[in-house]
Amino acid sequence: MKSQFIEAMDLLQEEVQKNGHGHDENKGITLRRVVDILGEEGHAVFLLFISLPYMIPIPLPGLSTPGGILICIVATLLYLQRPPWIPKRYENLHISAKTVLKVSETAEKVWRKISHLVKERWVFFHDLPFFRAINFGVFAVNALLLALPLPIPFTNSIPGIAIVLCALGHVEKDGVFIFLSYVWTVVVASFFISIAMGAKHFM
Repeated sequence: MKSQFIEAMDLLQEEVQKNGHGHDENKGITLRRVVDILGEEGHAVFLLFISLPYMIPIPLPGLSTPGGILICIVATLLYLQRPPWIPKRYENLHISAKTVLKVSETAEKVWRKISHLVKERWVFFHDLPFFRAINFGVFAVNALLLALPLPIPFTNSIPGIAIVLCALGHVEKDGVFIFLSYVWTVVVASFFISIAMGAKHFM
């Protein structure tokens, strides 16, 4: 069975390839259109989509802060079980066809490698209000850390991993991946505490 996330990526690829968009990197879709395509239940898929570009070690100039803010907003809506919504200032944010195709194709490659590991299990991590609150905390804390404009390698990718793990767990109702996001968040906290202590030492 095809993953909900991969089905969403296929829809995005089809959208940017309409009328030759896939052959022109200056064309693409708006963030509003991405949300519309992903639909009412697309919060976790959207979190995965906007988190994947942050997996590279080098921070993305000018994109960390808006990306972190968007992740916080979407995570809040996921927790409150509200329909998708994004601030008007971000609705017309343009995502190039090249970026959409690159992210979606990378996602499909990764999925082929991990699909045998992901399945519905430990669903209480997904369903129970107590754990949903913890999951929101995982998203929010890591998104805020990702949003910090730090010119330091891995300051995007390390919190991004926690977001991807938790989002993947939500998409597939896989509690194991959600639990792994908890464990990785401890790693994230240790990493940023080390940075803070190092900065304090050199001040």
